[in-house]
Amino acid sequence: MGKNNPPAVPTLTISTALSQACAHWDAGQAAHAEQLCLRVLDVAPDHPGARQLLGVMAHAYGQLDVGIEHMRAACRSPLAPSVCHSNLAEMCRQKGLLDEAETAARRAVALEPQSVEGWNNLGIILQESGQLPASLECLQRVAALLPDSPEVHNNLGNTCKRLGDNAQALAHYGRALALNPDYARALCNQSVALSDDGRHDEALAAIRRAIDIDPLIPQGPQILARIELACDAMKAEGVPADPEAVAHWRKAVQALRSQGRVDEARSMLERIVRAVPGDAGARFNLAEVLLLQGDFEAGWREYRFRYRMAHTAMRERHMQKPRWAGQPIEGQTLLIHDEQGYGDTFQFLQLLAWARERSGARVVLEVNPNIHALAERGEGADKVIRAGTIPPAFDFHCELMSLPLALGLRVTDLPVRTAYLRADPERVEQWRKRLATLPRPWVGLAWAGRPSHPNDAQRSLALADLAPLAQDGVTFIALQKGNAAAQAAMPPQGMAMVSLCDDIRDFDDTAAILTLLDVLVSVDSSPAHLAGALGCPVWVMLPFEPDWRWLRDRADSPWYPSMRLFRQPAPQAWAPVLAEVADALCMLKSACRL
Repeated sequence: MGKNNPPAVPTLTISTALSQACAHWDAGQAAHAEQLCLRVLDVAPDHPGARQLLGVMAHAYGQLDVGIEHMRAACRSPLAPSVCHSNLAEMCRQKGLLDEAETAARRAVALEPQSVEGWNNLGIILQESGQLPASLECLQRVAALLPDSPEVHNNLGNTCKRLGDNAQALAHYGRALALNPDYARALCNQSVALSDDGRHDEALAAIRRAIDIDPLIPQGPQILARIELACDAMKAEGVPADPEAVAHWRKAVQALRSQGRVDEARSMLERIVRAVPGDAGARFNLAEVLLLQGDFEAGWREYRFRYRMAHTAMRERHMQKPRWAGQPIEGQTLLIHDEQGYGDTFQFLQLLAWARERSGARVVLEVNPNIHALAERGEGADKVIRAGTIPPAFDFHCELMSLPLALGLRVTDLPVRTAYLRADPERVEQWRKRLATLPRPWVGLAWAGRPSHPNDAQRSLALADLAPLAQDGVTFIALQKGNAAAQAAMPPQGMAMVSLCDDIRDFDDTAAILTLLDVLVSVDSSPAHLAGALGCPVWVMLPFEPDWRWLRDRADSPWYPSMRLFRQPAPQAWAPVLAEVADALCMLKSACRL
């Protein structure tokens, strides 16, 4: 018999590679898109399509110089389309290279005379270079093509303002806001024009609303300060924006939170964000405190700034479709994608079915490949895909942890779903046979979380620390993964332990085992969330300064009815927690013998 040759691998053409790269970028998968573009450049250096996409991605992630170099390379090709020159023009404008920007913009409209983007960019460039009549002509051309664009009317307002026509500027800002009442930039510009018109109270209301919508809006605090001075509206106890004072307040917040003085920490953080509205770090810290207090309405609003901090900005996915805000979108497709850790995903998957009901959309869920099978057996998604694969066409997107804001989630809404994840029945049977000879109760143990977690030093333990839990008549089953799993080889004296650490292949194994246990005893980590999502009994040991999701002063979790919380009464005070858990285990042991 002849040999069976493997099927030929289809060649990846430049056209196919760029098509896939664009699809990845549209879905916010920048790393995959970049790899494909670089493969194109390996065989076709300075290919305009690849350079264009690399430039757009670099710009989106704040690498303006890199973006400009890619765009320049793209535009050197005689085949470069109008959009390449238009993008180069906008990037050069942002860099202050107005002459180069104007040249690129004029080339863009010469190649495509009906290019709205090209004429708009040229109009703004001419505005900033002081060529105001020419700017007005360009932007009026754009307005004729897009009469209902709030951005176009805002740009026209800016040119009219520079021309000295304040009344016409206000008319355009008003039109922009009629089309989009939450357009923060137009409100900001309107406030300046109103103040210049002597209408200081209206100006103050406009700039305050702009900052409320987007606290990080450029120049917002400076404009607010000028208008407050102009209308003599500064409060007697007004907050000074002295950098040294703000730095002192930040240190005070850290101290207050570590001492459990959450209400005082909130007041101090609110003081900071009043003084420096654009401080994304303070706003994120405020979000955590608000959520810890159970003030979900304010907390989710501040939590949206989690990717606006310097150390998190590169993690944000730049999607090319709008974010879903909770509105009905019947008949359309909503892509919901996970973020952050496994525990976060397990927790927020309970909102998936609600999002589908509220939106009326076909829901596509994108998750880490390690939990794909679990998510497929869950509720609420019409299709589940692995992260990194190109999703089907979608109309809106939403991060999994942005769903609470979109849905208006309150503490009283919890739990939205219970036992919304299910273990694989075949895996359950496999592990049932494996554990069948062990005496009950079966108590699972997970003593350490992810070491890179910011609060891991406070939340994680060593297995030796769990010695107070050891008692006759209890079978402890180690479920720990990672470096800490090696500790299972030397359990504390008197602890009858069976280690499954090396035998657990994936979360499907963990889920199956959790359904068989009498209880899981865990620190704040992903197995605890998985147990709660499965509706399995779980006891979670929490540090004195817990993560926001566990709220305050309660022994239960509204997220997971099957969960019981054991809290440190003071910083580093694990002994009382372990004593309380040990007592609970005695009661469990007695109940199992009945």
